[in-house]
Amino acid sequence: MRSVSVVLLLAFVTACVTEITGGLPPPADDATRVKAQLDLARGYFDSEDWSRARPPLKRAMEIDPRSAETHVLLAILSEREAEPEIAERLLKQALKIDPDHPQALNNYGTFLYGQGRYEEALIPLRRLVSNPEYHMRAQAFENLGLTELKIGTERAAKNAFSRALGLNFRQPRSSLELADIAYVEGNFEAARRYYGSFKSQARQNPRSLCLGIKIGHELGELDQVASYAMTLKNLYPGSKEAQRCDIPQ
Repeated sequence: MRSVSVVLLLAFVTACVTEITGGLPPPADDATRVKAQLDLARGYFDSEDWSRARPPLKRAMEIDPRSAETHVLLAILSEREAEPEIAERLLKQALKIDPDHPQALNNYGTFLYGQGRYEEALIPLRRLVSNPEYHMRAQAFENLGLTELKIGTERAAKNAFSRALGLNFRQPRSSLELADIAYVEGNFEAARRYYGSFKSQARQNPRSLCLGIKIGHELGELDQVASYAMTLKNLYPGSKEAQRCDIPQ
């Protein structure tokens, strides 16, 4: 009788396990489904398979029309397909859904910058840098600084580049811009310091070589002037800097 009871108990336990794990899994919620489609689209972005990225983005939009991230990715795709008007509309809609969405703010700022609409670009970029949680805040400050330079507000640009380096000293473009600003201000020691930081992190280009020549000239570093002048002439003979790198006499 005892052995029969054990068999019945085992049968009951087995039946319970089968009951709990059997059947179809519960349907995924909308957020999970949207994420899956966006991850798929990003995979196509990474492989530059742009045409195949659109269907999962379309499905994500059908699942959740108020997904700011979906709007941003569709905007990226529209820019890639040379449809700037559609890209701008999608970015505006993303910011209407979520005014503080970091990727939307960044992409809209860089979009406006690329369109030459620098005054407008300042609005999303300034909003973006005010978010201390944004993981690419140093780059955002650098972008803000470049935009401030375009409209001639050098003091604001200098502050933005300094903030960028304060958050991440490995921002060679910020170092180069600060070196240029310091040179114009006549602070040649600071220019040399920022320039040295740039050189340690990035390859020289015609602009940086010309700036190095100017800084070296002001500090009496004739070997540096000669070395950079030769490099500029040999590596970038067709550049405007090679043709005429202005050095005060």
